[in-house]
Amino acid sequence: MLEHGYDASLPHRSMKTPESMQQLEELFHEAVGLETDERADFMARARISHPELAGAVESLIAAHEGPDSPIDSPAFEAAAEMIVDSQPALLAGQVVGHYQITALLGKGGMGEVYLANDAKLDRKVALKLLPSEFTDHKERLRRFIQEAKAVSSLNHPNIITIHEIGQAEGAHFIATEFIDGHTLKHRMAQTRMELPDILDVSIQAASALQAAHAAGIIHRDIKPENIMLRPDGYVKVLDFGLAKLTEKSRQSKPTSADSEIDTMVKAGTKPGTLMGTVHYMSPEQARCQVLDARTDVFSLGVVMYEMAAGRRAFAGPTDVDTLVSILEKDPVSLDECAPEVPVEFQRIVGKALRKDRAERYQTIKDLLIDLKSFKEELSFAQKLGRSGPPRTSLEPATTPAATEAAVTDQKAVAATTEGPAPRTGSRNRRALLVALLIVLLAGLAIGAVIWRRGTSTPAISTPAPAAERTVSYWITVQKYRDGKAYQEPFRLRDDINFEKDYRIRLNITSSMSGRLYLLNEGPPAGADQTPTFNVLFPSETANNGSALLKENQQIQIPQQSWFEFDEQQGTEKIWLIWTEKDVPEMEAVKGFANSKDRGVVSSPGLRTAVNEFLKAHSTPGASVERDEATKDTLVRAKGEILVHVIKLEHH
Repeated sequence: MLEHGYDASLPHRSMKTPESMQQLEELFHEAVGLETDERADFMARARISHPELAGAVESLIAAHEGPDSPIDSPAFEAAAEMIVDSQPALLAGQVVGHYQITALLGKGGMGEVYLANDAKLDRKVALKLLPSEFTDHKERLRRFIQEAKAVSSLNHPNIITIHEIGQAEGAHFIATEFIDGHTLKHRMAQTRMELPDILDVSIQAASALQAAHAAGIIHRDIKPENIMLRPDGYVKVLDFGLAKLTEKSRQSKPTSADSEIDTMVKAGTKPGTLMGTVHYMSPEQARCQVLDARTDVFSLGVVMYEMAAGRRAFAGPTDVDTLVSILEKDPVSLDECAPEVPVEFQRIVGKALRKDRAERYQTIKDLLIDLKSFKEELSFAQKLGRSGPPRTSLEPATTPAATEAAVTDQKAVAATTEGPAPRTGSRNRRALLVALLIVLLAGLAIGAVIWRRGTSTPAISTPAPAAERTVSYWITVQKYRDGKAYQEPFRLRDDINFEKDYRIRLNITSSMSGRLYLLNEGPPAGADQTPTFNVLFPSETANNGSALLKENQQIQIPQQSWFEFDEQQGTEKIWLIWTEKDVPEMEAVKGFANSKDRGVVSSPGLRTAVNEFLKAHSTPGASVERDEATKDTLVRAKGEILVHVIKLEHH
């Protein structure tokens, strides 16, 4: 077989057969003659006995019972397109281009997905193949290629990576990274999810959608099957097969806004046909209206609800019932079906699920901010709870309920031991005597302590001071003349004016383990004038792509070469972020530290998020100490995150 060839003898699945058409017609006529309850039971059995035909039967029934939909040949022809042979188009061992098929992973409306081996780079990939019978369908082919281009433009850690868009002997395919993990649907089917996991999945999925929306791309099919969970904790959003570029991302000015129905007509689909998955559609999507990014907000809200409640937000015996529920009914309150879920999370989900999109979160970024803020509040509350002193048995309860219970207990004891209630004067005198006795006993106890310990005063407990982060760095300089290095490299501090022919290398270490991120800030770009950022560390070639450094580990950046100043004199800003734990914004920039992107963060949404993070976490209280002898600069700051900007003046 040729290196880039395609075996023309590969089997292809057939669309419809006389036998399947006959079975379809028999099932339809039997079902349509039954009453509603009997039909529901019949269809439940049909889904088991004829799973490949059940959907087509339901479509025919819906068409038959519509106001202007008599049963005719075209109706059967349309339904017959849903009948697909269970045999895959490719078998293990066969080759497409330089990819060798290993196994079938799954099927969808836009093609089959295979596990394959990339013979060139010896790596596993997921190969999505457009069925051969669709290659002459220009609109389906356009959507297939549009999906690939849309996803390939989104370089984000929570979005599946596109390796190649290709064609071999008429077969169109997309090769993507292979994700060794499980879908969110599979995860939810195993056990009820805990709130920390729900928040983690929601935040990562929202982060992926924010990057997509910033690039002008709407997903339009967010559902648990399209969210993959990797064993290392990363979440990946898949299948932009229904993604549609918004008007602002198009190079040519559109003549009119495309509605969902416009898209159906152009695709050769009957008007009113819905694209997407019914249970996770937004109301405007169910009505086939013009869509914007808020449809993804709603769909993600449905997924968040399902994770928390353990049940679907909108469901019915048929797709039509489900659509009615989406349009007219509110889901069962989380307070009722998941009372353990905090009120704030219920509020966030409720706002995402507003049927009127004007009342919904207006951007996915707004939803993401609320989710992150809520997660931080939970983390703070947990830390506060852990740091508080344990209550001893002698401590009085301070809550209203505890106080009321204590009063009740005292009354009960008094009623039991003293009989009838005494007169008011006697009660007051007795209370005064008890109080004096308590004071006397307390005085004796304190005197005993002082007698035992001398004149020393008891220690007063103070909260533990915040942890201090320390980072040390210095600059190694190599002089160049006429493009050639001369003299031996030497150390310099960062607070000098560097000459333009100096080439430099950063050296960083810390006495404690932590995570290091370095970003070079460039000039503002875009309409919002957000700075550009270049990722200096970590990268594929530095520390094996990991941000984690062990205590006293020295890192040299770059490891084998030198940084060179540009021609324009001024100040180079290098942001140094040293943290105890992973920072999502910083972890996201690692995806751009590769030879293709050359470290430049091209995502406008991520650039904005990074800029906001740096502003919010800059450490004004940090102390900076420079050692003249060693040329070291030592930065100290309290807290889990240390953010310091290294300013290099050059002329």
